[in-house]
Amino acid sequence: MRRINFVLLALVLIFTFNSCEKTPSGKPEYNRVVVLYMAANNNLNSFAQQNLDLLKDGFIPEENSKDILIVYKHLEGKDPRLVRLFKGRAGDIKEDVVSAYEDQNSANGDVLKAVLNRVYKIFPASEYGLILWSHATGWLPEGYYDSSYNQAFMEDPYAHLVKSFGEDRGVEMEVKELKASIPYKFSFILFDCCLMGGVETIYELKDLTDYIIASPTEILAYGFPYSEIMRPLFKPKANLEEVCKLFYDYYNNESGINRSATIALYKTAELSELAKASNTIFNNNREKIQLLNMSKIQPYFRMNKHWFWDIDNLMREIASPSEYDQFNLALKKVVKAKWSTSYFLDIDINSFSGLSTYIQNPENNFLDSFYRDFDWNSASEMIK
Repeated sequence: MRRINFVLLALVLIFTFNSCEKTPSGKPEYNRVVVLYMAANNNLNSFAQQNLDLLKDGFIPEENSKDILIVYKHLEGKDPRLVRLFKGRAGDIKEDVVSAYEDQNSANGDVLKAVLNRVYKIFPASEYGLILWSHATGWLPEGYYDSSYNQAFMEDPYAHLVKSFGEDRGVEMEVKELKASIPYKFSFILFDCCLMGGVETIYELKDLTDYIIASPTEILAYGFPYSEIMRPLFKPKANLEEVCKLFYDYYNNESGINRSATIALYKTAELSELAKASNTIFNNNREKIQLLNMSKIQPYFRMNKHWFWDIDNLMREIASPSEYDQFNLALKKVVKAKWSTSYFLDIDINSFSGLSTYIQNPENNFLDSFYRDFDWNSASEMIK
């Protein structure tokens, strides 16, 4: 996700109230509202358009349905629109413009919050689901993944294939800003963007959603198979495992480097137990982190972006047998389902717990210091 600092909340509110108005009843009138938020005013524009076309080929609620599909789309060079998609009587897909905005940076936290609040006002529902579609770099600070600060430049041969990083007016939204931008609780949040399947990210958002779908690696730019995933999302009880399996099957049926995918479903209510088990391990085995043989830890990064590792591999290496058993039990309660191809681009996936983590690196004082402020670190005390 991205951030623009010069967009003021006051302007966002002006844009919002000048847009198309619909009068809400003030009480839940709908069953489930799913919001697809596409911040695609960047180099992913063509892939966003492909996903929108696929979306219309799949399941769309009918006009009189109590289930609502809302799409916020900001494509490159176009003003953003908030639209309701529904199936007409003749079976054709229609778009009802809910709000039309002047140009704004859709990766700005205030813009995201204003859009979500507008959906909440106009479509009062029993539950909400959120799909976030854009670039992302996990828990890292703004600009870090691109510049790598002190990392030597390495040209990425797969830059055109992944959603891991791209300019969106030059800045990014950090996870804490994303957290502050979500104004109410969702039943699920699906990240169609890279590297969000990390313990730092999902723990930061644990009080804002019941379930999270994300990938600990990058995601290929083609994204989720939107012609297939809406039907399970709109079942009486959303089938989130099926969504993950559809994502995995979509890529596993490809060939060559396109056969690259990792995905997992996380239950946020179980994260506190995972943090407690991790806290015990870190405080009893702190010196072992400095002596780790990193070749034994499954990486989820490519090139020199070494900030994403398999959390289960880490704990297996440093914990006592009884400590690891407690951790593993807690991890299985958090990661409800997971799938992975045998490799992701040039990463061999030999061990896949479904959840990534940073590993403390005293040689990187800046990143270690930044990490201390995350809720996960406060609970687990990996870095004191």
